[in-house]
Amino acid sequence: MKLRRIALGVISIGLFACSSEQQSSVPEYKVQSTEFSIEVSGFGEIEAAQSQKIMTPGRRPMNIAWLQDENTYVEKGDVIARFDAQQIMKDSREEELELMLLQQDIVKSNAQQNQAKQDVDSDQEFVKYEFDFTDRFAIDDLRIYSQLEIIDTLANRDFLEAKDEFLEWKETSIVEQHDNEMAVLDIRKSGVQTKFQQHQQALTSLEVISPFSGLLVYEKDRRGEKPAVGQTVFPGRPIAQIPNLENMQATVFVQANNAIDLAKGQQVDIKLDAFPSATFKGEVENVSGFPRSIERGNPVTYFELVVKLIDQDKTMMQPGRKLTANINVKASTETLVIPLQALYFEDGSSYVYVKNADSFEKQIVSSGRKNLYLVEITNGLENGDVIALSQPDSSLIKGDSDV
Repeated sequence: MKLRRIALGVISIGLFACSSEQQSSVPEYKVQSTEFSIEVSGFGEIEAAQSQKIMTPGRRPMNIAWLQDENTYVEKGDVIARFDAQQIMKDSREEELELMLLQQDIVKSNAQQNQAKQDVDSDQEFVKYEFDFTDRFAIDDLRIYSQLEIIDTLANRDFLEAKDEFLEWKETSIVEQHDNEMAVLDIRKSGVQTKFQQHQQALTSLEVISPFSGLLVYEKDRRGEKPAVGQTVFPGRPIAQIPNLENMQATVFVQANNAIDLAKGQQVDIKLDAFPSATFKGEVENVSGFPRSIERGNPVTYFELVVKLIDQDKTMMQPGRKLTANINVKASTETLVIPLQALYFEDGSSYVYVKNADSFEKQIVSSGRKNLYLVEITNGLENGDVIALSQPDSSLIKGDSDV
């Protein structure tokens, strides 16, 4: 509000100067020393500087079916949340059915291997019998058998030897193939068993129990949303906290476009929305390194500040209470300032248009810190100089080509 009053005063002075100089249509501003400060506003809420976090149990995402009211005082062992068991039971039954089907595949694979081995054993017995028969009646005497008959007998023996080797390879192949198939089935079975055990564990972890006594405050996620009934939460995520009410702090968000020279140690004035007449003192403890969006679908980004509360009041400062903050970036001092609209930039230099009789001249200046309305001038202007608040007409600019 103070900055706005200064800005309104600047505009009023300019308009007054404009009305008093009928020969010029350019609004003017008389440079003079005035109180100058930089204040940045923000919003946020109260939170505990230290708290005991309560994590989501289990090893799988679960849907929230019931939540204890926030800001309720809970005792150690009280239930603060329950999860929906319907989906977990459905998933558990599906995994159980998958286990049964895999067990049937294992039994079927063993049966097929046994049948294949029996077929090979039967063929090997037949080959053994053929060997015995051939050896028993093999005669290579040309006086008894003709040469062609002897050749046929030898060829038959070679065939039986090749068939015997093939059957040995086939037996080995059946074992290897079965082992590979069983390895795949075992891997699938192990994965299904793991999921089934997770579902069974989740069924035993459908309630979140408070490990501490204290005020219950639900934890926001990275989108700034708190747990709600019907929401899916993931294991290991903080779902709530029990804050230490003896040590509170403030989280303040400052729009990125307004975040001017924010730094640790700056003084902060805080007002709670619930108690607008009371002002509390604080100090910037930390400033986020980059701005971020705090609302889903909203592209506006904010810097997040952690403010240490110098004034503590447990009756007013409860976690989650909304607040507005005023950060004192630069303390009020007397210095030369001009409106931001009067400062121009070209080729890396800043300049203003200084009035000289009935015309204006470009004057190079050095600027310092600024707020949303005014900028500090450290060199190039003196008390009493009159400058243009808007771009003068080219016919009123003197020596433009010399600057």
